[in-house]
Amino acid sequence: MNTPMNTPMNTPMNTPMKIALIEPFAGIAGDMLTGALLHAGAPFAAVRDGLAQLALDRYQVDRERVLRCGVSAEKFHVRHSEDHHHRGLTTILEMLQALPEGPRARAADAFRALGVAEAKIHGVDIERVHFHEVGAVDAICDIAGAALALDALGVEELYCRPLPLSTGSVHAAHGRIPVPAPATLELLTGKPVFDSGLDGELVTPTGAAMACAWASFDAPPSMRVLAIGYGAGTRDPEGYPNVCRVVIGEVETPPTGDVIEIICDIDDANPQMLGHLVERLLGAGALDATLQPVFMKKQRAATRVGVLARRELVPALEEILFREGATLGVRRHTVERTELVREFATVATDFGPVRVKLGKLGDDVVRASPEYEDCQRLAHEHGVALREVIEQALVRWHA
Repeated sequence: MNTPMNTPMNTPMNTPMKIALIEPFAGIAGDMLTGALLHAGAPFAAVRDGLAQLALDRYQVDRERVLRCGVSAEKFHVRHSEDHHHRGLTTILEMLQALPEGPRARAADAFRALGVAEAKIHGVDIERVHFHEVGAVDAICDIAGAALALDALGVEELYCRPLPLSTGSVHAAHGRIPVPAPATLELLTGKPVFDSGLDGELVTPTGAAMACAWASFDAPPSMRVLAIGYGAGTRDPEGYPNVCRVVIGEVETPPTGDVIEIICDIDDANPQMLGHLVERLLGAGALDATLQPVFMKKQRAATRVGVLARRELVPALEEILFREGATLGVRRHTVERTELVREFATVATDFGPVRVKLGKLGDDVVRASPEYEDCQRLAHEHGVALREVIEQALVRWHA
């Protein structure tokens, strides 16, 4: 008896995980990413109150809804009276200790990445690096603010699309420099980029540090979209929206953990009774039920019944084994298991639609299996061999 694996009683509940996909088609900066996360639903109070724990004076943060080339976006503002402060990496990392563990670790990773890039550019040890623009209040608030927003949204993993390169120059602490700035370009080493054909600074050092330190540039997994946010940059050029987009999604993670295996040996049952027993076990919520020929003492032929179940269902399943299996005792123990994430796709065959059960490891489909019930029903309806329906469904899936 083949029971559909997509019935609620037999499908393990996967644990959803939140991810964020950064789409910097017009660039990325600290205020743009923080604004995008706020626009996607991060509570402003979580960002504001978290930043208040840092040892920063004479600043204020707020948010504003703006339009960039017709696109509604969130602008994150940091207003302060401080001149550019040349803080060192050690000083900044000490300041970040006031943040909760998750945001603190993320923000620290971004500043360490910046420190490594600046040290290489200036030919000094990382401990001697003194940040200029990125050591100022606004840059610290941007990086820490984005880290706080990600934490408030519950995002566990980040992904990022390729970053845009541009032309032109900007004025920095050491004078006018080409874009991308040296620190930005150093951070982008080994990362996917594309030529935007635009002028002006699209990717700032803070934006590059956050993207490169926090996100994977691999293709994101399939996800269910939960929210979309647009974060506005300071400029409002004609011809394209100066925004960074963030997509918040939810993915199913492979379930892991403990299940209970129940085993008993039956030496006086007929095959019809054993088939009925497996049906009853699966119908009562067993994750799996198997039959295996074994030899007991005195070489008596028997059938071993194996059942996998969640702990809360063990008493009910054992009762079925005692009543239907006529066994005098069962053995049980805890086992660990890891499963592939399961998804379903439907393919069109000459006989009709067939569901295909997919087993995914990360973003890769490593197993595809046509649903037995669909193929069996279509084979009966069209008077063809079951094998023909199954083989055609697989061919259509791989096409």
